[in-house]
Amino acid sequence: MSVNLEFVAKVGKWPPEREEEVLAALKAWAYEDEALDRREVLVDILGGGPRNPIVRMEAYTTGPIIISGFGDWSAAAEARLRERIAGAGGEDVSLRFTFPDDD
Repeated sequence: MSVNLEFVAKVGKWPPEREEEVLAALKAWAYEDEALDRREVLVDILGGGPRNPIVRMEAYTTGPIIISGFGDWSAAAEARLRERIAGAGGEDVSLRFTFPDDD
């Protein structure tokens, strides 16, 4: 079944000396493993300012995307994400979905 969704993949912890490797792993998950379009999914380090003090890495959709076979894909995508990030030295990983058609 195809699903219209938005997601945020977060990495909350990484050793400072591994920041580049963890960010590269998050990008590899989004653009290589999941073959998502760079115009539809952004990957960045966010936070650290007075209004948003919690520093984290995120891969997030810029709007709704369509995923075919969501049930199988979601579990496999999260497993690939966790494996990529752990391999690079990151931890505190989450993948959250929202479904705009449910509104």
